[in-house]
Amino acid sequence: MSSDQESATLRTDVPNPKPTLHWSNRQRRHRLNLAFFRQKVERALERLPSDRIDRLPPSLEIVFIGASESSRLHLRFLGDPTPADVLAFPHGEIVVCPAVAAALCKGHNLSFQDELLTYLLHGILHLAGYRDSNRSGALSMRGIQCRLRRPPKKRGG
Repeated sequence: MSSDQESATLRTDVPNPKPTLHWSNRQRRHRLNLAFFRQKVERALERLPSDRIDRLPPSLEIVFIGASESSRLHLRFLGDPTPADVLAFPHGEIVVCPAVAAALCKGHNLSFQDELLTYLLHGILHLAGYRDSNRSGALSMRGIQCRLRRPPKKRGG
C-alpha cells in the first residue's frame, strides 16, 4: 500500500473532531450565562451529522457584540444598516447581538437565552453548509434549530 493510500485510509477511519470553541463578550448591556451557551452549543455539535461537522472550520470564535457594532458589520458585509441578530463568517467567527435578542424574544415566545441560543445555532448551521436563501431552506433550518435546542431523547427505558 502506498503512503498516499495509507493516509487516505487513516483520515477516513478517524472522525473529524468537533471544532474548538472560543467565546468573547464585547457588550456590557445584557448579562449572559456563558456556561449555559457553552453546554448547549457543545450538545448541539454532538448531534449534528458527521458530514456537516466536517464542513465546520476547526475553530469557532463566538463573539457577543453591542447594537452599534452589529449595525456597522451588517452594513459593511450585507449592506443593511440595522443591527443583525447573527452574522457568520466562513473562517469560523459567529457574531451575535444580544440587544436584538432582547428586542425580539417575546415576539418569538422564547426566553432571552433561548433567542440567543437560536442565533448561535443558526450561525453554526450556516457554517455547516445549511442555507436559508429560499423558503424551503429557511423552514428546514428553523426545524433543525428547534430540534437542536431541545434536549436529546433518552435511549431505552
